[in-house]
Amino acid sequence: MELAAHLEDLYGEKLDRGISEAEARRQAENEVAHWPQLVQSIQRIKQREELMNNRTKHIWLPGFANLAAAMILLTPLISVSMQSRFLGRSPLLMVLLPWLCLLPLCGAAGAYLSRRAGGNLSARVVAGLFPTIALLTLGSMLVVTRQLTFAHPEWEYGAIALAVTVVLPSVTLLIGAAPFLRTAKPR
Repeated sequence: MELAAHLEDLYGEKLDRGISEAEARRQAENEVAHWPQLVQSIQRIKQREELMNNRTKHIWLPGFANLAAAMILLTPLISVSMQSRFLGRSPLLMVLLPWLCLLPLCGAAGAYLSRRAGGNLSARVVAGLFPTIALLTLGSMLVVTRQLTFAHPEWEYGAIALAVTVVLPSVTLLIGAAPFLRTAKPR
């Protein structure tokens, strides 16, 4: 921008001195001795400035921050539920319900970070739902590769597993992400 303004000013000065338009343009262009090197330098600087593409800024970083937070919150819940004094108590009450209560914070964080980075609505939704997307992908891969099998492969057990591991967490993540799915008001 500054170079263009400088060359434009120089061109205007030459015209004010009574030099023809063609000669003023030639003299202004001659101010930059090596155009190809200037173009390469500008391109190199722009590439350094853009180390991350938009997908990384809008989806991957906020999504992985969301996933990390969700797993960090889940880990102590599982650890506590595995202690001998809690064995025999319902995993639903010891792990799942407290985790579901904490997940809106994670969904809010993912959607907020995506919105702050300039992500559109779909990027904010994906960043907000990233933990369940990741867990569904991992679970599907484990089932397909037969690393995970169900003892009673009946539809009702599969539906319950899907509801508990995907649907409920997705709903709670979306509850947290909802305030950040609206477009930010201009200041």
